[in-house]
Amino acid sequence: MNLRALQLFRQIVLSGSLADASTKLNLSTSAASRLLALLESEIGLTLFTRGRRRLELSDDGDRFYRQIRHTLDGLDALKHVARDIRERERNWLSIVTAAPLAVGLVSPALGRLRKADPGFQCTLNVESRFDIESKVAARSVNLGLISLPVENAIIDLQAIPFLRSRMGVLLPRDHPLATRASLTAVDLIGETFVGLRPRQRWRERLDEVMGSVGLPYSVPYETSSTMVTVSLVRDGLGISFIDRISARLGPDDRAVLRPLEGARWITYASLHPDARREPLAERFLDAIAEHIEAERAADPRARDDLELV
Repeated sequence: MNLRALQLFRQIVLSGSLADASTKLNLSTSAASRLLALLESEIGLTLFTRGRRRLELSDDGDRFYRQIRHTLDGLDALKHVARDIRERERNWLSIVTAAPLAVGLVSPALGRLRKADPGFQCTLNVESRFDIESKVAARSVNLGLISLPVENAIIDLQAIPFLRSRMGVLLPRDHPLATRASLTAVDLIGETFVGLRPRQRWRERLDEVMGSVGLPYSVPYETSSTMVTVSLVRDGLGISFIDRISARLGPDDRAVLRPLEGARWITYASLHPDARREPLAERFLDAIAEHIEAERAADPRARDDLELV
């Protein structure tokens, strides 16, 4: 169906005049008349009744217009859509990550970018690890953030480490072990744990550390959310393994983090679909680095627990 003929049809409906519509579309009146006749022939409808001075919609023409007017409006918007896409490419960052990183790294970094550039915009997607890797590989986002290692070895991704975070023990503030400067796995024998479900990343780390002690341990409270794990510890249901990034504790928090001895570290990386790194992604990663440096400067414990790579 001829798009120009449809645009002419709408202009005639709006103006009631073939001459005015043809002028609007830079057509001669005779060319516009032929185009309208071609449209009526193609769809098998008489769209207008011909009066002396105006073209008036026929009943069929009225029904046809009501059915297609939103489509025609959308066609007019195409040039604006293309412009918005070009602007979004330059000024809109899309990130995919897990919820703890969204809270602990992405949100404070975005806050910094917003202060420096009020026009900065971002879409933040929170997904499972598999979907994070898949979305970056499919180029549906500019940037992904995960803890290493990458799980899906068959996906072609560029993973660039940017931060090491020391694993620690999360305890209620009034827990007897909270007075210790650091803890070992042996110190935790007999403690009640809260944690993620089996085969989730932080649960695997818990199993690895406590398994190295060779004694049984109890995890009577399980959840699928790292952030819920932190809440469970705050409410005194047990202790857990976590790092400073995932916990994001405040100075007066009801939970405290104590380092786990044995040089156990979590490495965080940015994911890129190929060797080309978007300028907006680079600005965002610089903002993360600034946030980490500010944390290290403000808190001696953070200085020991966080290392930029």
